[in-house]
Amino acid sequence: MAQLSGRDADVLVFGLRLLITSITGYLTLIVLGIVLGLLNYVLAAALTASLLRVVSGGAHASSPLRCNLIGAGIFVLLGLLAKVSSRETGALFTVVPIIITLAGSGILYRFAPAGTPGKPITSTVQRMYLKFASLGLLIVWGVCSVLLVTFSAGEILPVVLASCFGMIWQLISLTPVGYKLVGMMDHLLKRTMTGR
Repeated sequence: MAQLSGRDADVLVFGLRLLITSITGYLTLIVLGIVLGLLNYVLAAALTASLLRVVSGGAHASSPLRCNLIGAGIFVLLGLLAKVSSRETGALFTVVPIIITLAGSGILYRFAPAGTPGKPITSTVQRMYLKFASLGLLIVWGVCSVLLVTFSAGEILPVVLASCFGMIWQLISLTPVGYKLVGMMDHLLKRTMTGR
């Protein structure tokens, strides 16, 4: 049986932690979404952010538990915001995904892929691939969102809006401001949980 190098072992451990964190995070979101009557909105925001995050990276908390807590809080809040604000936005639905796609392209071009300690980006080719994969995914999402808003019934609109909020959060998490926000939430949770 082949032995893993130290770096390969670190990447494998990071991948396993990410998988476990993702499963427990989504289970938490599903339970909260059902209890609060926000399941469709919470999942739309979280899935949108997660899909882009796979190729773009982004800010992380310093532990899987705090990562799940921050994610649960943010996506429940975004789901609630989508449910409430969708009653008032009307014609803006078509414009919102277009604006996010245009502004997001600039953010992705500048900041993606955002590396993490457990998942280093080791080559220029890998960096370029992830950058263009991020841009491609954003554009596909933008086109699909506009088509859904244009040709679907009104019930889908709040879900699309929740997806828009999820995309906005993921784009913010790539920027220095996003790293600071997650760092502040992480620090606050750490102090609350340890009492220090």
